[in-house]
Amino acid sequence: MTDRIRVGTMLVEDGAHTPESLALGTEPYSAGWSSIIKSTAAQLGKRIENAGWTFFYMAGEIRTSGLGFNDQSRTDRAMAHVIKAVKLQSCNCLEITQMRQGSFLGLPYTSLVAHARHIQKSRIFQGASGIPAGTQSHVREWLYDQTPTVRAKMLFAGEAVHAWENEGGSRA
Repeated sequence: MTDRIRVGTMLVEDGAHTPESLALGTEPYSAGWSSIIKSTAAQLGKRIENAGWTFFYMAGEIRTSGLGFNDQSRTDRAMAHVIKAVKLQSCNCLEITQMRQGSFLGLPYTSLVAHARHIQKSRIFQGASGIPAGTQSHVREWLYDQTPTVRAKMLFAGEAVHAWENEGGSRA
């Protein structure tokens, strides 16, 4: 597995929606993720765009390291951290952009830098939720604007102070 992880390696989440016309060559890598073979990021991006889909490149770097006594365990640990970070960003693909092996105080490590990528049909990033990223907060606001089912009246901070003052409280 270690020889499959190098600069330029891309992984895609198993079951990720892709264009029907896109024949993606993959090999299983780890639980739920497969390595994309015989395709660079540029080639894959062009094929996805030609199908009318979008191949997002998330700007923030994911930097992680894995410690261990052999190359395999170090790389596997570092990749597990990268995959977890990509999932937290609700993305279904990733690309390794830097890889370095070294040691610190005699303890060997593998350091990886990756970028989350995402394949989807819409040009507006939707992530795993299927809701456009900018509207998620609107949905949340709508939920909080609904009439509460509890019979007690909800007061905002300003209203609570005003009610308290009306009942004889003072602002001393």
